[in-house]
Amino acid sequence: MSAAEEAPARPAGPVATRAGVSRDTARNQILLDSPDALAVTALRTKSLHAREVLVEAAWPGRSAAEVDAWAAGVCRDAALPDRSPALPEGADPFHLGQLARVLALQTTDPHDVARGRAVLEALAATGSLEVLHPHAVQVLLHLRCLDRDEAGCTALLDHPHVPADVAAAVRADLANPSLDRISRIVDQDARSTIRDISPDPLLSPRPPTSDWLALLDAALHSDAVAPLRLDPDLGDAPFDQLTTDPLPRADQEGDALVTVAVSTYRPGPALLTAVRSLLAQTWQHLEVLVVDDASGPDAEPWLERAAALDPRVRVLRQRVNGGTYRARDTALAQARGTWFTTLDSDDWLHPQTVATLVRTVEADPAVVAARALGARVTEDLALVRLGYRHRAVAAPTLLVRVDRVLNRVGLLDPTRKGADTEYARRIQAAFGPRAVATVDECLLLLRSGETLSSAEFSRLWRHPARHAYKTVFTAWHEEIAAGASPYLDPEAPRAFPAPRRWRAPHDPGPEPPQHLDLVLGGDWRRYGGPQRSMLEEVRAARAAGLTVGITHLEALRFATTRDLPLCPQVVALVRSGEVEWVQLDDEVDVDVLMVRYPLVLQHPPHLPGGRPLRPRHLLVMANQAPLEPDGSDQRYVVADVTERARELFGTEPVWVPQGPVVREVLRAQEPGVRLTAWDNPGLIDVDEWHVRDTRPPGADGSPVVVGRYSRDQALKFPPTHAELLAAYDLGPGYVVRMMGARATWKRLAVEAGLPEDTPAPPRWEMLRTASVEPRDFLAGLDFFLYQDHPGRHEAFGRVLLEAAASGVLVVAHPKHRAVFGEVLDYAEPQQARALIEGYVADPQRYAARVSRTQDLVRERFSHETLVRRLRSLDAPAATPPGSTAADPATGR
Repeated sequence: MSAAEEAPARPAGPVATRAGVSRDTARNQILLDSPDALAVTALRTKSLHAREVLVEAAWPGRSAAEVDAWAAGVCRDAALPDRSPALPEGADPFHLGQLARVLALQTTDPHDVARGRAVLEALAATGSLEVLHPHAVQVLLHLRCLDRDEAGCTALLDHPHVPADVAAAVRADLANPSLDRISRIVDQDARSTIRDISPDPLLSPRPPTSDWLALLDAALHSDAVAPLRLDPDLGDAPFDQLTTDPLPRADQEGDALVTVAVSTYRPGPALLTAVRSLLAQTWQHLEVLVVDDASGPDAEPWLERAAALDPRVRVLRQRVNGGTYRARDTALAQARGTWFTTLDSDDWLHPQTVATLVRTVEADPAVVAARALGARVTEDLALVRLGYRHRAVAAPTLLVRVDRVLNRVGLLDPTRKGADTEYARRIQAAFGPRAVATVDECLLLLRSGETLSSAEFSRLWRHPARHAYKTVFTAWHEEIAAGASPYLDPEAPRAFPAPRRWRAPHDPGPEPPQHLDLVLGGDWRRYGGPQRSMLEEVRAARAAGLTVGITHLEALRFATTRDLPLCPQVVALVRSGEVEWVQLDDEVDVDVLMVRYPLVLQHPPHLPGGRPLRPRHLLVMANQAPLEPDGSDQRYVVADVTERARELFGTEPVWVPQGPVVREVLRAQEPGVRLTAWDNPGLIDVDEWHVRDTRPPGADGSPVVVGRYSRDQALKFPPTHAELLAAYDLGPGYVVRMMGARATWKRLAVEAGLPEDTPAPPRWEMLRTASVEPRDFLAGLDFFLYQDHPGRHEAFGRVLLEAAASGVLVVAHPKHRAVFGEVLDYAEPQQARALIEGYVADPQRYAARVSRTQDLVRERFSHETLVRRLRSLDAPAATPPGSTAADPATGR
């Protein structure tokens, strides 16, 4: 028998495809509401597979290869006479620009960068720049500048999408005599194509150094700041030659002492540049504390040379390496100054910085700290970094008034990274948002190159550990703003956990576990059914004594321009230490990784470097079908998710259906898919969720309250206005309370030919989505009536389980019988009122049914079932095609 004959036959019916998923994701209303969200999310997650959707948005139905071929053809044609390049039919220039922007910025692969530039140059040749996102035009300008294409830059410098500061940086770099004229970005294979439409660099002489420095000054700061000069006697590279003309002393007799901490590890000549920039400050009443972070004996010559520069320089030596912020805390604890600030050991501070910051704080009693802007530059003082604005708030410049700040908020967090930003925000949380002033002058130059943090940033991307750190400290800061203590003692137990990768062996508090029994992965930003299900699983696993982690994976379907925090409920668990926030490249041993919501693996993230996270068991929790029965709304491809999950985690995935409906859909999509022998419909604690009292419905003549809550989406409601009314317009004696239905009501009314502002029937209460906590909402109901779209797949229905546990009698559409069986009552829309009236007329029957429902929920959806299922993984894990689970609710 041939391999083709052995393969399971794919059943007839709609099948999700990669093209279909890309099409429907691109069309998703969330993306239409924010045209920039898709590209920003692709950059923020570094998802290489997200390019599939970007291509579809840019040129529907075409491939990336076709986009590249079109761009190359335009670049060739643009150089020929009598040719007028045009956009291809059906292409969207805005989204072509978004695709090009992602190609240019997402990785450091020169070929990708060249592809991005080729598309941008083609858009320029077709006269499409005006309709692009402004950042796409800025990326094109940067690419031309980095490739020394002066004529191309000149054509864009005055473009309306190019801000003045971006243009100023390009002008300075084009005039920089130290920069070579050989492309540092575009690979040689692509250059010939791009050169066809970009004139060769001009061969005119470089401007004198003084003219370049004037342009550099203009790009960095205002005329109020002394201009830069270079002194060749100070060093070999322009960065180390930085100075200014001699400036008058800014401090006066009796002015306060300023302590500056310079932390260093394995220093070299750059340390001397940094210390000299401090000694040149116009505020001369300084104490410079150079803190060596256990560099070893090779550092001694440089430390001694730094100390010899001036009596105001004192060297402190750490015996154990603890990182930048622990070194700064050492300096802060020994500081004699009234003021305290810092400087990294390879950076340069403008001579007017300290005086400017001190006077800024002194000028406003509400201000206790000040900071300035900074720019990251090369050794040759080049400003342009692909995709970046060169000036930004420089966290290391923060200068604080020691007596006010230290006594109130304590020291810096001794974690390895990000603590200077946390410190400034903690000060604002404690003293108010105006407590930290920002001086709008670029006074710090940060030396580019391989640093502690450089590998953790690219345009719109930062290592997820930084997002985790910010999310958790922000929750603490919110408590501080509400009155909690902001004081941080580096030797005391932590107020919030630091990322595992940033801890040092001697840090206070328990070491993170090297083994986790269970990690739950998914998109944790929202607080909906999937998140509530995962939180129940966390509780169940913790109650059984398992060690638990969570990991965050964004769904491209919920693209956003904002780097949102995780939902507060899971952040609270992370802060308490109940669970650990695990990153995909953390070095931790994991037994079971269960990823809920397959969409997060259709377009998974990409992290530079290796991936130590290799779970023994990888479960893909299918809580949503890949598509609807009619083939619409394609969300993921089973084969794609399987392949990409294997690629990401190095483990063969096994799929876990949330119910029998999804089980059959998965098999129909991919007959050979590996499935667990059990379904995982969900867990709940009835005692926690039982919120309704024992009153009979309609007692004392009060109206009977019928309600529902869900996301405000089409699949959660009957398909027509008439069917919605048939189900819920119950007439006198009833109050209908809907949470999450406003948009659907308007949409269905319009589809029925009614005005959008058609009022809801009398006695209907329409609440905003998530405006009331689910348990509080359920406590006010007599019946939970859930009528949804009969033609859409529903994997489980978390809200039905919550309602059933709460003590409310639940009536659902019959399509849910396959999952819940005898746990619930069922009715078609037109039958619901009669069923409800029967229970209203017989309170004892109502009470007995509620009790029976809760007993069944305890039996079939208890926390204990999870541990039993996880332990079964060491038995044969996958069901052969064609077999079914014995009991989808219990797995028994």
